[in-house]
Amino acid sequence: MCESKAVVIINGREEKIMDDVALLEMKNGKVILRDIIGKVLEINYTLVKIDFLKHKIVFVKSKS
Repeated sequence: MCESKAVVIINGREEKIMDDVALLEMKNGKVILRDIIGKVLEINYTLVKIDFLKHKIVFVKSKS
């Protein structure tokens, strides 16, 4: 499978947000993640990068 893992960097360490991310959508300034079984997570983090080779989506906490 080619789904990605979403992580947030906190104090220089990666913390997992969600496994098997199948959809990433931006809505009203927030990020919506959906996994392969339909679980939805709305987060208020800033996207840093998407690594397609490592199947990883990296966020940091938003400054707001």
